[in-house]
Amino acid sequence: MESLATTLVNSSKEKVPIGPLLVVDEMILPQDLDFALEHQKYSRQPLGEILVRMGALEYEDLDRVLELQNRFLSL
Repeated sequence: MESLATTLVNSSKEKVPIGPLLVVDEMILPQDLDFALEHQKYSRQPLGEILVRMGALEYEDLDRVLELQNRFLSL
């Protein structure tokens, strides 16, 4: 069965940001995304790295979502 994030990427005409992909697949909580985005404003670090460092996401899951996100670029 296809995940919601995969459906979103496949139906989008633009690159889908990683944050919504993680939330829609329930890999992170919306409040984790909000916190990480706020932190990113000041640190300028990649969102996925922030989420992993704060313990909201595993590296394996980050890699999987980045691969999914980049699938759009290869179409």
